[in-house]
Amino acid sequence: MSRLNLALVTMAVLAGACYKDDTTIGPGGRKPMAQVLITDDPFPFDSVQNVWVYIVSIAASTQADTGGSADSMSWVTLAEPHRQVDLLTLQQGLTDSLGGAEVTADQYKAVRVIIDADSSAGIRWMNGSMAPMRWGGAGRQAIHSFVQAAIDVADSGAVIVIDFDVGRSFAYNNLGDGAFDFFPALRAVNRAATGDITGTVQRDSSSGGIGPVGNATVSAWGGGPSNWFILSTGKTDAAGHYRLAYLLPGTYIVGVDPPASLSNLASSLDSNVVVTRGAETTRNITLSAFRGSVFIQGASSMLVNHTNPLEAIVVNAQHQQDPNASVVWANLDTAVLGLVVDSVRFARVTSRTVGSGRIVATSGSLADTLTIFVAPDSSSH
Repeated sequence: MSRLNLALVTMAVLAGACYKDDTTIGPGGRKPMAQVLITDDPFPFDSVQNVWVYIVSIAASTQADTGGSADSMSWVTLAEPHRQVDLLTLQQGLTDSLGGAEVTADQYKAVRVIIDADSSAGIRWMNGSMAPMRWGGAGRQAIHSFVQAAIDVADSGAVIVIDFDVGRSFAYNNLGDGAFDFFPALRAVNRAATGDITGTVQRDSSSGGIGPVGNATVSAWGGGPSNWFILSTGKTDAAGHYRLAYLLPGTYIVGVDPPASLSNLASSLDSNVVVTRGAETTRNITLSAFRGSVFIQGASSMLVNHTNPLEAIVVNAQHQQDPNASVVWANLDTAVLGLVVDSVRFARVTSRTVGSGRIVATSGSLADTLTIFVAPDSSSH
């Protein structure tokens, strides 16, 4: 049997020492230990001091979580911490120990976290006052983690990391009333199967000065063509350093958004960032002055012989939409797509054959390219 532990590790341990998992098999044929860690992706608002969540228990299942089947699934309890965790203390890959349990060596395809909204202190501002908070319900709530790949627990044990994404879990001012709404975003991975993306975010002289960019939000986009999604987010420290930890091997897009205090900086996307198991991938990113942008609004996938509308949105250097800006449209793949321009900002794209095509909208020195993937239309047969 394996030992699974849910553990929080302090910054000093991770930064300056080696951490050894407790996977010792005890006398009498004890089950292997599976260790579980909880970590977070840093909260994006600089004005927040604490984000407290009361965690009751964590459980795992060898059955796949299909949503409606959760109540009938067989769950194995991994830890019952019954305490609050300040998610803002868990940054740059830091973790907090939640406990552990002996489990059967197997593949675990679902992880469930039970929180208690009534016992969760919630969010505290820098001035010490508590922020208005809506948990979406009272008492205990079951939150199902995103399990990207089955978690293998060997006879020697395993370490499960639960990544609690604060930035996506607590939406600020969603209803325009200055409150936070809880939309939990969690994922669970076997730590031994993951790698990290690290680096430094700097700004160049175009923005008025060279130096590190603190409090920038850094995101890892997973998935693939026509289906990219944010998998993990983090935030840079005062020296501009960031770490996106516990990512499964694969190719990612790293996106950087400057803090609100540096709105004169443009965002950045760094594609084809490869993560390798057990390794650290370094990606240093430089932000330049924001000079405006063009964005094509339209679907990125179509069926053959269909027509979709497109709109080009132009934003000036002051972050204001410019409806009078001139736009030039171009179709780079005429064999796959057809393009009809209705007006300066509006066009229509028609899918001609299976494949991928690119539509470009240009306004002065600004441009955006929309790649559209065309699939067969089975309904026509």
